[in-house]
Amino acid sequence: MEGASDLLVSPAAIALAAAWGAIWGSFFNVCIARIPLGQSVVRPASRCMACGKAVRAADNIPIVSYVWLRGRCRSCGARFSPRYALVEALMAALSALLYWKFVASDLDAAAAVRLARFALYFAFTGALVVLSFIDLDTQLLPDVITLPAIPIFFLAAAGAHETSWAERAIGLAAGYLFVRLVADAYYYILKREGMGLGDGKLLAMMGAALGWKALPFIIFAGSFLGAAISIPLLLWARRHPRKAPAPAPEGEAPEGEEADTSLGRVQVPFGPFLSLGAVLYLFVGQAALAALGGGAE
Repeated sequence: MEGASDLLVSPAAIALAAAWGAIWGSFFNVCIARIPLGQSVVRPASRCMACGKAVRAADNIPIVSYVWLRGRCRSCGARFSPRYALVEALMAALSALLYWKFVASDLDAAAAVRLARFALYFAFTGALVVLSFIDLDTQLLPDVITLPAIPIFFLAAAGAHETSWAERAIGLAAGYLFVRLVADAYYYILKREGMGLGDGKLLAMMGAALGWKALPFIIFAGSFLGAAISIPLLLWARRHPRKAPAPAPEGEAPEGEEADTSLGRVQVPFGPFLSLGAVLYLFVGQAALAALGGGAE
């Protein structure tokens, strides 16, 4: 047993976790591209969107193939989005960090519990990555991901032995109700939609996995990061307005006129910032709460 324990904390195990993350990152790219279109994520196999030819197995190695082919299709030379390599590299890094924190450096818990925590939080962060990139593309958080994820993570979190059933149940309900109340208040006061209810389902998913104590940290961190990143970008957009395309669809600026770039009218997806807050909570949240007097004794 001691040899198996040593293997779990070895650099080779962390490297294997990174490779595991990159492989799943390749699949997550398929989910990001196909789920908003209502397409299957299983069939057909990966193929070039320009020429339609299937991607060969040798050209489908995460990160390596993108660099080797310089981000182009071998058959037609069409350029692939850098997002493919970005998601694979991001999942490789997250997987390695999660393994280091919950398996390699947490020697107090039993090996089975540590591996259960890694599996739970890897799946959780993978769902957050998929939802974040879809939200950035479409400003939507698909119910086909969030709704089944809520009960799945609620049940799976029992194996992590970090939160009770009651904490997760309260987190599930509180996450959705918080966004629902904010969204309703925004609509009744300003007579237009602000936060979408998709954010509520996302926050419910986070509460179901992490418990209600995680929600204040996630909301604060997500709001702070959202403001710190979005406001400079929106100010830059106001200084460099883009012309509306022609012909302009109904309700948009006419051809040749600048679209409304006032800060109150520009919609910024909040899901990616909530997701970033949740990832930060996994790594530093409990320590931060303990430092503020809100953690466990």
